[in-house]
Amino acid sequence: MDFDYSVVKHYKFYDFVKKYLGPVLKRIYKIEFKGLENIPKGNNHYIVAINHTSAFDPVFVSSPKELPALHFMAKAELFKNPIVGWVIKHLYGFPVRRGKHDNSAIDYGIKIIEEGHVMAICPEGRRVKDKDGVPQKAKAGVALIAKATGADVLPVAIYSNGPIKAGKGVVVSYGEIIKNSDLGMNTDSPREIRVAANMVMDRILALWEAEKNCR
Repeated sequence: MDFDYSVVKHYKFYDFVKKYLGPVLKRIYKIEFKGLENIPKGNNHYIVAINHTSAFDPVFVSSPKELPALHFMAKAELFKNPIVGWVIKHLYGFPVRRGKHDNSAIDYGIKIIEEGHVMAICPEGRRVKDKDGVPQKAKAGVALIAKATGADVLPVAIYSNGPIKAGKGVVVSYGEIIKNSDLGMNTDSPREIRVAANMVMDRILALWEAEKNCR
């Protein structure tokens, strides 16, 4: 499926899924939401950063009414299937070529934020294979987009005791917003980008570990 990176569109399918499928998934996966008070109110100039646990990550995180529609990166391979690609696209997913510096995806992410929408990204870049779901190191994408747009970052941790399965229980924990100025990206130094991305991932890991320690 070809993707038009030149325009950010609105899809009614997303509204339908959030209204009707969101509550169903909440019951099926026994989802508990924490930290909803940390979601910015009346301000969409932020990026949602999530640890990558399953294909449902963006749906889980965007389910609460406090969150606007989340535009998210999805691996380009998924768009090769026309049906799957259509569903992802109409849930505001857009393709990114993993393992490459995909300028089209990065530029589109910047466009999303500059036009007043909210973008979600999994800083790890791929789904975690660790059987315990421990969040892994971040790639540069979240920091690059934050630097280019001046956007703040909302860290979100998805926790489950082992692989996510229906009926097992999932906790989605929203942390305190990370101000763009606190990311320390004052120059174009690759080191500053790396440090900023790691800061975001460290906040996510702290949220994840807090949930683990509660069990």
